[in-house]
Amino acid sequence: QFYYWITSHNWCGFADPLVAAIKTPLGALVAAFVVVLILGIAVGTSMLWAAGTIFFIGAVGTLWPALTIRGLRGQLEFERRRVTEQEPVQTKLTLENRWPWPTWGIMCRRDLSEPEPAACGGLPAASKTTFTSLFTPLLRGVYPKQECLISTGFPFGIYNRSRPTKIKNTLIVWPRTVPLKSLLDSAETRPSEDRFTDARCGESGDVLGTRPFRNGDSLRRIHWPQTARTGSLVVCERQAPATSAIRIVVDTDPTIHETINGENSIEWSIRIVASIAMAYQSKQAAVEVCFRGQCVRVGQGTSGAVRFLDHLAHFESIHNGKQSESLDAEENQTTPPKKTRTDCGVFQVRVTTRQGLHRGSEHQSVQGDQLCIVLTNEDNDEAAFIRHTKFGRTIWIRQSEDPLLAFQYSWEKLCHVG
Repeated sequence: QFYYWITSHNWCGFADPLVAAIKTPLGALVAAFVVVLILGIAVGTSMLWAAGTIFFIGAVGTLWPALTIRGLRGQLEFERRRVTEQEPVQTKLTLENRWPWPTWGIMCRRDLSEPEPAACGGLPAASKTTFTSLFTPLLRGVYPKQECLISTGFPFGIYNRSRPTKIKNTLIVWPRTVPLKSLLDSAETRPSEDRFTDARCGESGDVLGTRPFRNGDSLRRIHWPQTARTGSLVVCERQAPATSAIRIVVDTDPTIHETINGENSIEWSIRIVASIAMAYQSKQAAVEVCFRGQCVRVGQGTSGAVRFLDHLAHFESIHNGKQSESLDAEENQTTPPKKTRTDCGVFQVRVTTRQGLHRGSEHQSVQGDQLCIVLTNEDNDEAAFIRHTKFGRTIWIRQSEDPLLAFQYSWEKLCHVG
């Protein structure tokens, strides 16, 4: 052990920053200049020509990129505002050269999931050049995720200077969804305890009765025979339509999630949640999605669907090192109920993993039927895709080429089985 310690101990740890600097092109050039300069002083003046040449290369290679980058401007623009995962979108990068001479060696890093910076080549003097390309986002989110940079190291590449580009508009990438042709029955919203009848008053349906006119009532609802008989305005009361309700709970605890098909299972969970929510929202059901201490109500119509999908796109899971961002928090988020009430009877769908199935849900279960969708990286077992457990009906989504399509098949099969 003593011999191992002698041979493996870093005896010159103080020199590590210097060694790291020498490994860079500029550091190696500075080291070569110092060595040649010492040799020129010690041996002869003929070596000073070599030192001068090295100094000239270092000065030009350092100052020219710094001068060039000052005259460059960049702007990144996406052709569309919103797309879905795996849907290509055209990007437009406009570079402006404000110098009266051409520039070369321009690199651009847009941070749009490309592994290496893209080479833009040279730019003519005092001109604008537009580069277009197709970008296919593979993961939901808001792009670009980091600062976009244009850089140059011309002419020698020993020193690079960069500056950020202007982002004209961001790209919101929604999670991928699948259409669900069949839907499971969801419980109707129950009236609260202070109501004396199941027939609730609303703006549509059959006529329930009459009542005196109140400020704000529509003139179309006036009951003219009763008004003529009583001598005061009387309006008709109509039924309120019964609304189906569904609550979708997704477990976002990073400790229970695992990798499925190269992606974290939280991403597959969000795609499943979005598919279920959009299917019920299109049927005018009251949809509520709960995750990580908040409940988001999905609004009706196209605007409600867009707002909800934007919220999912902005949601950042903890395993990515970021916290959740919320959109329209005051309008869309509500605190989960602290206790179960008799008027909270809704059909609940819980999306979790095998590890999270036996743990408590992040949100208290409400009164009503419950369905669990469990993601796991086990091998596919067609014979047991659905089970009845103490948690209710359970759909198992096992390892497959596309877990989202496997969920679609299992959901349709469950709807036909009942």
